[in-house]
Order: sequence, then structure tokens, then C-alpha cells
Amino acid sequence: MKSLGRSVLLGCALTLAASIGHSTQLVVQKEISVSRALAGHALVWGTKPAPGVTVELCNSDWKSVLTSTKTDENGHFSLEKPPTGRLFYIRLSAPGMDPYQLRVRIRLRAAPELTIRLSVAT
Repeated sequence: MKSLGRSVLLGCALTLAASIGHSTQLVVQKEISVSRALAGHALVWGTKPAPGVTVELCNSDWKSVLTSTKTDENGHFSLEKPPTGRLFYIRLSAPGMDPYQLRVRIRLRAAPELTIRLSVAT
């Protein structure tokens, strides 16, 4: 029940931030992330799950979306890995949040999933 309350509170905060206006700043992770899969958790403020975040797999110039999904109530997402490609381009976005871009390389001996820390737009 606490989880549901936190999700509702976070949703209200994101809705309020979106409705009163905010400026967003694109956050680009410079290092390439390594994972066993194109899956992971999106967190707000480093600890709270971020439900309803749009997660997009993009082409290398970030202009075309190949596939997309949304995070679940626990902030978890999973994208199907395309049959080709060595480096994958992922963008996360949600109203009231700074959009986040990262590049991911798949390796069998890496962490099982990604952990992405989103920031609230100011």
C-alpha cells in the first residue's frame, strides 16, 4: 500500500510540475553504459521509482524512434534488442522531468539491468 501511495504522490508532483510550467534541460550521459539487456529501472531523486516514463530506442542520430515502451509502477522497463547493432541509443522522458539520453552496449558479463536516475525539471 505504501508503494501505491508513493506512486500517486509522485504522479501528482509530476502533474503539478507540468501544469505550472518548467524548463527542461536535456541530460546526456557521456559514458557508454553496459548491460546484459535493454532493460532496467528509472528512478527519480535517485531512489523513488518513476512510473509512466516513456523509454524510446532511437537510431544513432536520435531523430527516429525504433520502438518504445513506458515504465511500470515500479519504474521498470524492457525493450526488445534489435537483431543487429553494437551500440543502442535510449531516451527517457516524462512531463516534469529532464529528458535523459544514454548509449548502451550489450555484454554477457555485465550487470543484468540498467539503473537510470532522472531529475525533476526546474
